[in-house]
Amino acid sequence: MKSKTQTRPRPPRRALVAKSIVRGPALSLGSQLIGLAQLLVLLWRVGANESTDAYFYLFNIGMLPIQIVIVGVMYPLLLNDDKITRRAIKRLRWLTPLLCSLLVAAGAGWLYISERLGPDLAPIAVASLVNATLQARVWFRAVTAEAAGNPRWISGVALPANFLALLILLFPFSSAPSAVLFMICGLIIGNSVLLVVMARLRVGDEVVRLSPRSKAQRSSASLWFLGKAGIGYVGLTVLQSLAVLLPASAVTLLNLAVKIVGSISATLVNSVMPILVHQKIDSPAAGRKFLRILTAGLVIASSLGIVGVAAYRPELTVPAVCLSLWAVASAAAGTAQRMSFRFLKPSASRVTILAVPVVVGFALASVNLPGFQLVVLLCAYAGVDAATSTLLLVSLKDRLMSAILGGVSAGLAGIWFFALR
Repeated sequence: MKSKTQTRPRPPRRALVAKSIVRGPALSLGSQLIGLAQLLVLLWRVGANESTDAYFYLFNIGMLPIQIVIVGVMYPLLLNDDKITRRAIKRLRWLTPLLCSLLVAAGAGWLYISERLGPDLAPIAVASLVNATLQARVWFRAVTAEAAGNPRWISGVALPANFLALLILLFPFSSAPSAVLFMICGLIIGNSVLLVVMARLRVGDEVVRLSPRSKAQRSSASLWFLGKAGIGYVGLTVLQSLAVLLPASAVTLLNLAVKIVGSISATLVNSVMPILVHQKIDSPAAGRKFLRILTAGLVIASSLGIVGVAAYRPELTVPAVCLSLWAVASAAAGTAQRMSFRFLKPSASRVTILAVPVVVGFALASVNLPGFQLVVLLCAYAGVDAATSTLLLVSLKDRLMSAILGGVSAGLAGIWFFALR
């Protein structure tokens, strides 16, 4: 007689995948909408000023080790055939929060030297340091679960923190520094609660436990991924630092653009690709098909958006074009990178290691030109994603998409050139 477990019908794999694909973006969309609402309410309450500049700058500095070490090194090594060892994962668990706190302290020093961090903003720097440390712990668990094909934790990783921060901003405050400080305290509480829940549910622990104890021989895979992630995110930090040289509020406006593009990528890519490309997938076919559908949808939606902006706010048409091209490039870069982590050798990272310094070098050369403005930095940010996606798609032998992203790169270069004239 068969047991109940043997007779119980199992849902088809396609149905499970489809259900997960719906849940991931829905959760991510909710998280991103709340995060965007948080930023809009913040700007509505206090405007764009030195307090918001300090918050955005230090927040992004604090995310840098997370993006480099956890997302840029640990995640691809969990996907790649050249697996990361259990001992190395445990080292990264405590090393990343330490690096986050050190970099936020260094970022606060740069703001102080630039006379953009007075005594009234010092508590913001301290709170940002604490929040960055907690974020590193939360992201560590979310990313390990993502590598196993579970996108829900990474899709909602910022949801509790953003929700509490939004609630706090609904209350009146006497000054901008106070509003920003209490908002960051909301982020700290939200991340703390999420970390406790994840720890109790042992999120990601199974991935760590199943990782190999050691390798038969030393590999250069981690160095390739570290070099790629380090150069990429350090380059973006340089671009972020160049915004400090522009008039006050430029950092805030740039980060608003980063948030919009990042929300699109997180909702449409980060919450879907872990289901299509993970440790047990052996073919990039699903990822390629997804990239084509995603690019077509973004091109149509972006075109409609540009037409609307040109009709009602013609002075913002050029920034709208930049954001549209950036959205396409960012989504393509996120998709191509995940496929490359799984289906290319780690040494394939060398094709993108050279691209980022070139773009950042052009941005540095543009600083002293009379036309240097926020649009130039938007083109630079988008150019990093466009160049990365183009080169990776060439390596993945996807001729159609590499040609399309090459066209996006050319368009951004043209806008950059004419903005400096």
